[in-house]
Amino acid sequence: MTETEDEAPDEGRAGASARAEYERRRAGEEARRRAAFGRLAPLVRLLAGPKPSTEAWRVGAAGEERVGHWLDGEVGGRGVVLHDRALPRRRANIDHLAVVPSGVWVIDTKHYRGTLARRDVGGWFLPRPRLFVAGRDQSRLLASARRQQAVVAGVVGAGSPVQVALCFIGIERALLTRPFTLEGVLVTWPGALARTLAAPGPLGPAESAALATRLARAFPPYAPGGTSHRPTGASPRR
Repeated sequence: MTETEDEAPDEGRAGASARAEYERRRAGEEARRRAAFGRLAPLVRLLAGPKPSTEAWRVGAAGEERVGHWLDGEVGGRGVVLHDRALPRRRANIDHLAVVPSGVWVIDTKHYRGTLARRDVGGWFLPRPRLFVAGRDQSRLLASARRQQAVVAGVVGAGSPVQVALCFIGIERALLTRPFTLEGVLVTWPGALARTLAAPGPLGPAESAALATRLARAFPPYAPGGTSHRPTGASPRR
């Protein structure tokens, strides 16, 4: 069967790997509490509260699930969205791949709190634009997104453009703030990303379907029992 035949790709489930890892860690913590405190384990859990490193997985999963559901609705019949895709020989994952008329979009979901901003640092003579969230420099996220873009572009080849977006939810924005591009990465949020994905482009339905099938094979979805990915959507611990 070729890529142009009617073979629907496995679209995956948004946040599946992060959700599975959260449940695994939560169950492990509960088992350790029961072993240590017996009947008092529920009280200890209540007093201690959730473990931040475990909660990061829950927050990351919730962010990916929310954006994934939204992407499915926004893209609809205009393209194909693949969720929670494994990167070969890496523990990281790709949150979402959208194949739309304008090309392929690698979408990295980030569920952060605080104000999102682009700031120039380094002085008057050599200003360097940087990505800030809640007053902290988070420009490292750009390099991670570009690495994902490069891997996907290697599979797609020269025939179709591959672009990358950091899609933030939970953040605040200053009045009149618009999406911006830093180091080739679009920094955006769901409402604005919807307009971006709706843009016209060179890919027709048959080309989009074939490309989605190729990407689904190259980047398989999370499967229970497989290697869990690092949480990509949770806010960093302070």
